[in-house]
Amino acid sequence: MNHRGFRAATFAVAALVLAMASAACGSSEQPTPIYVVVTPTPGPATQAPATPTAEATPLATFTPWPTATPTPEPTPTPTLGPTETPSSGPTSPAGFCTGTAGNQAFFLEAAKGVKSAVYCATGLPSGWAISSGNWAGTKSGGWVTVAYKYKKTSSTMSVSEGAFCLTPTVCSPPGGSTSASFGGLAGALFTITGGYGIYVAPGTAHAYQIVGANVTQTTLVNAAAAMKIVPKS
Repeated sequence: MNHRGFRAATFAVAALVLAMASAACGSSEQPTPIYVVVTPTPGPATQAPATPTAEATPLATFTPWPTATPTPEPTPTPTLGPTETPSSGPTSPAGFCTGTAGNQAFFLEAAKGVKSAVYCATGLPSGWAISSGNWAGTKSGGWVTVAYKYKKTSSTMSVSEGAFCLTPTVCSPPGGSTSASFGGLAGALFTITGGYGIYVAPGTAHAYQIVGANVTQTTLVNAAAAMKIVPKS
């Protein structure tokens, strides 16, 4: 009988038993725990709250202050003291002429441009005013014509001066006459159609005449006598 093979088999069995015993002993140890981490799905209750949207703060409405209306201060009335005297402004050399400041300036210009003396009406009754006027400087000496009218009526007086008519036979009306003055100059008064006329040196370069239509003889005579020379300044 082969004892060596028997021993080998015995050892093999013993080794197996020992291994099983070792396994049995090892089975008494605690098992290692296994952790499974489960991440829950967030539901409606677990969702983060929504961030609120900031509402715009309304601006405060500004009510303007009412505009104050300044109270006008009373304008003081100028008074002159006991030693004060009003100062006089510049006076036109033709300030005595009936009419406006523009009319007076017209007479001054005509006096400079015409060789013969230029006269203007003075002291006419209220309501009379200049309606037109012309003058021209010519080789024969120049001439001036001015028309005066009474308010809104047909009453007129026309004055002509200088070399306005150089034909003696047609420059004065025919017929009888009486003496009259034209600003201190000796003249003749004629009755003409529709009125009266006063003539001085007709037909010359230094002639003067005043003709009235729808005026009385007295009105024309007084107006002619009050004619005054405009200075050549």
